[in-house]
Amino acid sequence: MEVYTTEEQQVEAIKKWWHDNKWSIIAGVFIGAAALWAGRMWLDNQRAYGEAASAAYQVMMSRMESGATDEASQLGAQILNQFADTPYAGLAALGMAKIKVEGGDLAAAKSQLQWALDNAKQPSVQHEARLRLARILLSEGSGGEALTLLKGVAAGSFEAAYEELTGDIHVAGGDTEAARSAYARALDLMEPTDQGRQLLQMKLDDLGEAA
Repeated sequence: MEVYTTEEQQVEAIKKWWHDNKWSIIAGVFIGAAALWAGRMWLDNQRAYGEAASAAYQVMMSRMESGATDEASQLGAQILNQFADTPYAGLAALGMAKIKVEGGDLAAAKSQLQWALDNAKQPSVQHEARLRLARILLSEGSGGEALTLLKGVAAGSFEAAYEELTGDIHVAGGDTEAARSAYARALDLMEPTDQGRQLLQMKLDDLGEAA
C-alpha cells in the first residue's frame, strides 16, 4: 500500500508538472521547429540567390565574348544592383570596366574599377582592380597618383605585377634607376616559367646597365 501510494503521488506530481508547464513546452517545440524550418529556408534562399548571381554572370561573359557589349553592360549593372554582396559583383565590375576601356570611356572604367576595389569580396579581384586602375591613371599621365595607389599594399601573389607596374610608372616619369630596381624585384619574384617574364626582362634590358 505504501508503494502504491508513492507511485500514485509520483503520477499526481507528473500531472501537476505537466499542467503547470505544458504550454511552455508546446511553445518551445513549435519555436524549435520554426527555427529549423527558417534555417533551412534561409540556406535554400542563399543557394538560389548565389545560383542566380552565377547564372547572370555567365550570361554576361557570354555576351562579352560574342561582342554584345550593350547587353553585357546591362547584365553587369543588374548584378551590381541585385547581387552586390556576392563574389560575382566584383567580377562583373571588372568586366564592365573592360567594356568601357575598349569603348574609350576611361572615366566610366575607372568608376567600375573603384567599385570593385571598394566592394569586391575576393582579394584577387581587388588586386586586379587596383592594377587596372593604376594602368589607366598612368595612361592619363597621372603617374604619381598611380604610384600612390600601389604603395603600402600587401600584394601577396600579385607582388610581381605590382613591382612591374611600379617600374613602368618610374619609366614614364624618367626615373630609370627606380624603374630598374622595381623590374629587378619583379623578376626575382617570378618563377622561371611565369608568363610575361621574357617581356619584363626586355624592359629591364632596355634600361641599360646601372650607373
